[in-house]
Amino acid sequence: MLRHIITVFAIMASCLATLKAANDPDPLPDSLLTEDRVYELTFSDPELAGRIISEMRRRQVEPKHELDILEGDLLVNNHYFDEAAELYLAALASDSVSTDPDAHMGVLHRLITCYDGKHDDRNTTKYVKLLLDEARQHGSKHMESIAMFNMGKLTYYQEDKELGYELIKEAIALMERSDYAYKYDNLRYEYNTLLIMQQRDERYEDALATLAALERVVTASTEEEPEIDNLAQKELKTLYAQQALILRKLGRMPEAEAAYAKWLAVAPEYTADDYIICPFLVGTGRMAKAVAIYTAHEQQLRSRGDTISYHARQMLRSMGLIYYRMGKYKNSAEYFLKMANVTDSLKTREQASSAQELAMAYETHKKEAELAERANSIKVRNAWLVGAMAALVLLLVLMWRQVRYGRLIKKKNLALVENIQELLRYKIEFDAMKQQASKMGGGGAVAGATDVEDGGLSDYETENRRIFEMLDRQVNDRRLFLNPDLTRDDLVRVAHTDKNRLAKIMQQHEYANTSDYVNRKRLDYAAAELEVHPEWTINAIAESCGLPNVPTFNRLFRKRFGMTPSEFRKALDGKL
Repeated sequence: MLRHIITVFAIMASCLATLKAANDPDPLPDSLLTEDRVYELTFSDPELAGRIISEMRRRQVEPKHELDILEGDLLVNNHYFDEAAELYLAALASDSVSTDPDAHMGVLHRLITCYDGKHDDRNTTKYVKLLLDEARQHGSKHMESIAMFNMGKLTYYQEDKELGYELIKEAIALMERSDYAYKYDNLRYEYNTLLIMQQRDERYEDALATLAALERVVTASTEEEPEIDNLAQKELKTLYAQQALILRKLGRMPEAEAAYAKWLAVAPEYTADDYIICPFLVGTGRMAKAVAIYTAHEQQLRSRGDTISYHARQMLRSMGLIYYRMGKYKNSAEYFLKMANVTDSLKTREQASSAQELAMAYETHKKEAELAERANSIKVRNAWLVGAMAALVLLLVLMWRQVRYGRLIKKKNLALVENIQELLRYKIEFDAMKQQASKMGGGGAVAGATDVEDGGLSDYETENRRIFEMLDRQVNDRRLFLNPDLTRDDLVRVAHTDKNRLAKIMQQHEYANTSDYVNRKRLDYAAAELEVHPEWTINAIAESCGLPNVPTFNRLFRKRFGMTPSEFRKALDGKL
């Protein structure tokens, strides 16, 4: 009897297994269910990588927070930033991550990448500050490098380009010297970002040097880093596209065409970033090829719901310009109309839209009034009542939109103030480190960076640097910049040099002239005074920093920090 029961159970188990196999005709083998395999398939087969993660979740192969991070990495690499941010935030809240400093900093780094990809400066600044503070607290130099790099990027796009470049290059040098497990992954991203900035500023020779450094990183052994299938080929393809574009800008067409040929030969199956070559194609008259690539890229953006973003807007603008150059004005108009719609959704045309709505409401009200005049007295009263209600609703809508717009501006200013405060704090620490290094015989450079910075300088330039650091120390220690009557001749006497050499020294240190140098110090001092002395008037602050002419003070402050002193003070009040 027992034997019959066992036989029945065996038959039932076999039937269940058969049924399960029928419902899952392509089960995933255990050998695929690993993190390494997901990273290998990130670009070559993201759909299969997603299936692997789902199966790992179902079988609980790894803890939930590790699978959240793994899936977030897959989504980020395929530009799904919103979904990835949700997963990273869930992982950040888990006990396993919150109690492990290395894991916690790793997730903070990933969140910075997400919010940077979304152009969300407020959240990017928030997590950069958190990462920088935590990295310094735990002595993590590679994470400090990552935070410093992102701070430099934020600074650059807030139009303090030279300080942005300084922070970025210092961060890259720090990462180059590290033994971080993901060093090469970070260096690839950092060099690519620096490359974009240099192209934007038309520093094409600098961009070629960055490309050479990037190629060295792309082709280097990644040692312990997880292998991502086709990553090196993908990076090389992007590199050759950038190389072709920059060489064309420099007029070196044979080299540019050679780089384009390399682009065509590398990783033909990887097309997600092919749009990068389009400016080169347009510049060399290959309009139809550029249109085909942009059209495919537009379909990719639409398939993943990424149609309302700065990237999508730029792509639509490029398509409009290409069709215009081809003489296809109808197609050009269609793409510029699409771009206008995206711009509206991004709130950059909010005020124009409000004006249009008001004009339309006025026309509607006018027609209603004309109709009401031809009706009897009751209909006239009703028509006016409807018109008044419509105007009231419109007024309420406009007031709501203005309040909302004001809140957005307030949030933006608050994020900008937080970044300015962090930069001022970092600048104070940086100057203190330079003074300490100078006392120890380091020549005024930050410890560990002297050899890197001085390696390409001539004796004349090295002497210029010494003179500048001595001058800068005297100006800071004696607060000479607070004197409103400070002149170039005064600085010449302090530096013990002549006017011509002082001008070259200022240019070497990326100041337009001595006035630019002194005014930057005055404005940094004024920003600190606005925070320390909320009871002082703007006039008093202007006088205290050596710029007693208030209109000039306001103009220079806005140029440096992106807002007036009054706006800066209001944003400070919003933090309290």
